[in-house]
Amino acid sequence: MKTNISDNQPKVNSVFQVVLMNVNIQLGALNIGYVLSYLTLTIDTLFENLGISNEERTSSLSLINGILPLGCVLGVIIGYFLKKKFTNKQCIHIADLIGLSSLLAVITNTNVIITFRFFLGVANGISSLIMPVYVKSLCPEKYYYQISMILGYGVNTGLAIGQLMGIGYIKYHGETSNWWRIVFLFPAVIFIIRSTVIYCFYNYDSPEQLLQKNDIEKAKFILSKIYQKEYVEGQLDRYRQIAQNEQLKTQKSFLHIFQKKNLIGLQVGVISMFVQIWCGSFAVFYYSAQIFEELSGGELMLKTIYTICIGLFSAVAQFTTIPMLPKLGQKYILIIGSFLMGAINITIAILSNFKSDTVLFLIFVFLVILIMVFAATLSPVCWGIVPQLNDSDGTFFAMDLRWIFQAILIFSFPYIVQDVNISGAFYIFGSVDLFYTIYCGFFILDSRGKTAAQILEMYYDKYSKFLVLPQTENNQ
Repeated sequence: MKTNISDNQPKVNSVFQVVLMNVNIQLGALNIGYVLSYLTLTIDTLFENLGISNEERTSSLSLINGILPLGCVLGVIIGYFLKKKFTNKQCIHIADLIGLSSLLAVITNTNVIITFRFFLGVANGISSLIMPVYVKSLCPEKYYYQISMILGYGVNTGLAIGQLMGIGYIKYHGETSNWWRIVFLFPAVIFIIRSTVIYCFYNYDSPEQLLQKNDIEKAKFILSKIYQKEYVEGQLDRYRQIAQNEQLKTQKSFLHIFQKKNLIGLQVGVISMFVQIWCGSFAVFYYSAQIFEELSGGELMLKTIYTICIGLFSAVAQFTTIPMLPKLGQKYILIIGSFLMGAINITIAILSNFKSDTVLFLIFVFLVILIMVFAATLSPVCWGIVPQLNDSDGTFFAMDLRWIFQAILIFSFPYIVQDVNISGAFYIFGSVDLFYTIYCGFFILDSRGKTAAQILEMYYDKYSKFLVLPQTENNQ
């Protein structure tokens, strides 16, 4: 008989310290969210400083926005190979060090800004791969379900900070403004804070990586910092099994993720990452100032207020996931979220065919609701479900595709709007959301009250005749 996640679980020394440690690891999520929105209100002032003409605007906007997810694609690949040579903690430090180069993006030169936005993308790509793997390694199973979604919360909070930074452009805008430089400095601050806290307070390598190096004493010391004394030996045995499984996996080809036994977890992860990007919210995050240009009649103050509202309501809505999670579980949160977002996207598409002040305001209201639903559902849950159902190789593959999906969206959205207008774009997003609603109903299982191992066992039981997930200690 399967037990509830809270039964027979090892006790930790301090829940607060466990949360704080994992929040700091996932602090890079602030940057992942921030870079989605900090250019939104910056772009007009930045283009004036760079001397970019109206004729060059569409291509320049696409390139400056899109170069970052391209850097993320490369960053995930680099992170995959770094992980083979270094520990998770060391990989985080390397990502933060690369991210510090973004300080040079304050130089007023188009090529320099594009170059160092690319390096910022590389840092975020490494971080996006390592953060969920690192958390999965250090976080006690009892708390993984909730803590894994901090990454999604961090992304939403970063989005809100990026939007809020736009307040400065109300007073400091135009070709004489230096406010855009202050906005560009924020990612470097986050990289510095994360590495400093890890080095000074939570200097913990992943125990299974230490055991692979036969550093038993250090692994035991780290576990003693997390778990109460009587549970340390039991956890050490658990991590020995994980280390053995990881050692066996390194002897296999990367192509093992495409074997039948891994395909359901990989499929869920890849499709969830695709929908998270193409559900409509990311187009709004990247191009909200351009979308609100028409809604506000070009008035800077009103456009800024609209953009800031998107960030603030997104940040508030994300906290509704916490009370929803134990009652609904991942499956039904995803079903409800994708269905609502599909309906809202189609509503926006229909309203976009009409031009009146009332309709324009209604579009703004629906955009805010769209972002709130995303922040409470697809954003945190999709981030958590990928490492939950995949090993580190599967997580790498899904995360790299995520950034490819995002790069395609960012490069193509300005041209989609030109060719099929804003209405056609939101019909596309709505169709993606409604497809995902049906997909979740058939393929994603209800995992309420289950540990990570029990969740994998559930998928094993249902799909073992066709597709089998990687074996865990339980189903072995």
